[in-house]
Amino acid sequence: MKFSILNKYSLVVILASLFLSCSDDNNILPRSGTNKTAYEVIDKTMQEWYLWNEDLPDISSANYSSANDYFEALLADQDRWSYIANLDELLAYFENGTYTGYGLSFKFDSNNDLRVKLIFDESPLAAEGITRGWKLVNINQLAISNLSEEQILNELDKSSGIFIFENNAGEQKEITASQKVLNQNTVLKREVIPYEGTQVAYLAFDSFLGKSEDELNEAFTYFKEQNAKELVLDLRYNGGGSTYISNQLADLITGNAYVGEVYSKVSHNNSKTSENFTEAFESQASAYGFERVFVITTSGTASASEMVINGLKPYLGEDNVILIGSKTHGKPVGMYVFEEKALNLAIVPISFSITNALNEGGYFDGIPVNYEISDDLSHDFGDIDESNLKAALEYIKNKKFPVITAAKALSTNEREFKKKGLEELIDAF
Repeated sequence: MKFSILNKYSLVVILASLFLSCSDDNNILPRSGTNKTAYEVIDKTMQEWYLWNEDLPDISSANYSSANDYFEALLADQDRWSYIANLDELLAYFENGTYTGYGLSFKFDSNNDLRVKLIFDESPLAAEGITRGWKLVNINQLAISNLSEEQILNELDKSSGIFIFENNAGEQKEITASQKVLNQNTVLKREVIPYEGTQVAYLAFDSFLGKSEDELNEAFTYFKEQNAKELVLDLRYNGGGSTYISNQLADLITGNAYVGEVYSKVSHNNSKTSENFTEAFESQASAYGFERVFVITTSGTASASEMVINGLKPYLGEDNVILIGSKTHGKPVGMYVFEEKALNLAIVPISFSITNALNEGGYFDGIPVNYEISDDLSHDFGDIDESNLKAALEYIKNKKFPVITAAKALSTNEREFKKKGLEELIDAF
């Protein structure tokens, strides 16, 4: 059965292959009996709906010990995204952002310090005053500088831990915390910044999930109340989600000016051309039109995020969709979710490609930025001294970007943990 998250038509996300999370996954996938096995369901789904179904290899599932390994072997070389998942966990995340953890994410900066890159409102560490930009210097009485990435991940995987964080002033805070079931907030920060006589709306947005609809409406209602004139949209870690929410965000930004016009075009494989469709801009009660938008991006900006960028350009114009940071991930394709409830299995293959009203798409190498600058991990979202936001503010003031200093030039030394499965989807611990 094909279905869609949030009672909508399609889903676009960035993630690596997702392992089934039950401890006895291999035991619940029988190869015999009258019921369809996971392998048979995978075969049927991929042959019918996979965007690159003509490139499926001629292999036998009998040679693979798990459904996940077999599914991986089917994928085309260019496919970095298709996955299978535990259906219940997938639905819980996409409907409410629900997962179990500490509620924050980390990234190594160019000095090899491990910094908080984002933290959710329900995190037990947020309640202790930890924000984006704090360094994690010690975990469970072990110095981060002495640990490998695998060792750090092992410590973060424990159900409770003792953390020592340090802020930019060198002040340290020791916190004992336990993992909890939490719902992530998708709007990480929304505020209006008075800057040199201009009201600048700032929105840090993390994922296109079911709960995002209300969160985005609240944010744009606030921008309207504050009479904002410019918009800085921070999508630097937004890996995607629902195409419906992507459309909503574009509607809110454009102020219902293009209702009924083509937002995106969706194309399927050669055997499913009858399923091709266009998605139009829709009217939104909270819409508040901006004539241009500054978008902060990194390689973590993907899928539904890229869809917003690409979908706005035909209407606002290339010069008014201004990207700051580093080029985006490069995922001009999307997925459907196919459920097999008897196996608690979700199959999520790449099923369609996405273009804008001008038939522009195919950005597998990422969407390039107008102003290339490193991800500033030392400041919180919305801090006017954060280099990416500051670049946007200076452009608003001076109609040009600041000269990049060596310290703020794009760095290749920053790195993130290589996560697998559900952790890759959630992108947080």
